[in-house]
Amino acid sequence: MPSKLDIILTLDNIDFIISVMPHQFLPPLLKKIRNIVDPSCRGISLIKGMDFDEVNKRPVLISQSIENIMSEDRSTKFSCGVLMGANVADEVAKMQICESTLASDFENVDGVDINERTRLIFHSPTFRVQHVKDVAGAEVSGALKNVIALGAGMIDGLDHLGGNTKAALLRVGLKEMISFCRVFFEGVRQDTFLESCGMADLITTCYGGRNRKCAEEYTRRRAMGLNRHWSTHDCESLWKQVETELLNGQKLQGTLACKEAYMVIDSRGLLDSFPLISVIYDIAFRGAPVDRIVDGIMVNEVHRSHL
Repeated sequence: MPSKLDIILTLDNIDFIISVMPHQFLPPLLKKIRNIVDPSCRGISLIKGMDFDEVNKRPVLISQSIENIMSEDRSTKFSCGVLMGANVADEVAKMQICESTLASDFENVDGVDINERTRLIFHSPTFRVQHVKDVAGAEVSGALKNVIALGAGMIDGLDHLGGNTKAALLRVGLKEMISFCRVFFEGVRQDTFLESCGMADLITTCYGGRNRKCAEEYTRRRAMGLNRHWSTHDCESLWKQVETELLNGQKLQGTLACKEAYMVIDSRGLLDSFPLISVIYDIAFRGAPVDRIVDGIMVNEVHRSHL
């Protein structure tokens, strides 16, 4: 475990920070380093999740939380972008060709395009990076696609549903991701969802990745219980068991993101406007029958609330 001195020596005068860690551990660390780094320092977050403002009942971007904490007691504002995309980790490690999206809106410095300079830090022959300025659209997509992937895994675990049902889930899921962004954040661009951080990441995550895999296993183990009543405690315990046995120390992101997204839409009375996210939550944490996943897909869109 690095000591405070190790952190100081490592970060002294650096001008670029990449955040890749569970976001609940960020605030204490950032408070330690914000006065150590160079005043011109900027950041990129690879963290997939959301914070929640309980007073205003709104989601808060992790990148915005990083900016707020890092800007305290500093003469200059700290700016943070995100890197999100269809990047299953083991395939990236094998140097298989993939894409990602850098979302940032850094100011130019002395005529230098800092967004492009940042993009080139990540870009390589096998890791292709495009740039957009829509941080909110890219970041929220990175969090919510893991929620939709839970639904995809549930379909896979049921066996009697196939590719057509899964395709319908992806379509409805993408629409709910876009609606969520538009309801809670300004300046979200429609074309962001056609980038790697949007549709491509959603497809990849719903056909591979840990969230889909664990949700499939969660569904199969639920089926072993037949007509057993599943309490919230039972569901939580099963997720933890599946995570421990399947992920070799890695952590599920979709279950936490599902709770965060549900809390946001429930607090604003918008559950009827997000039927897929709502039913995924009910199955995952309230013990609703897994077959109900189709309820989130088959809602008559004429009757959806207009967002």
